[in-house]
Amino acid sequence: MDNPLFIEKQYFRQWWIWTLLLGLNGVTVFGAISQVVFGHTFGDKPMSNIGIIIFTIVFAVFMIFFLSQNLTTKIDEKGVYIKFFPYHKKWRLYTWEQIANCEIKKYKPLSDYGGWGIRQGAYSMSGNNGLLLQFKSGKPSLMIGTRKPEEMRVVLEKLNKL
Repeated sequence: MDNPLFIEKQYFRQWWIWTLLLGLNGVTVFGAISQVVFGHTFGDKPMSNIGIIIFTIVFAVFMIFFLSQNLTTKIDEKGVYIKFFPYHKKWRLYTWEQIANCEIKKYKPLSDYGGWGIRQGAYSMSGNNGLLLQFKSGKPSLMIGTRKPEEMRVVLEKLNKL
């Protein structure tokens, strides 16, 4: 990768995801402490102490895994690079020679692509702005979400790609 002109790293940081995950994790930790430490069974049909400890650890690991996911986008003279950690081990490069057209636009993540994450035709973490790539080969277009649409626009204009 040459000297990148644009770099952006995004994480899932929607308030409702944090609220849901921290709330559920809080309930599991409370239940584990209540049952294992204080001896008060948690729920109508409580798990064994080992079961609730394992469940709490597994849920905490899931939460850490989910919140560590990130989308990194880089743009340089060769093209657009993306890496969606931990799913992509290597950078995915879309060269300018492969791209017929690109535009920065607003989109509707839920109705256009079914939500955030790795979707059919989209890589998105949050927000509703993205870089739409259309390919010369006729392969389906690709939307890459961004929280920095104006910075991206400046770089693409500098490269004469918009």
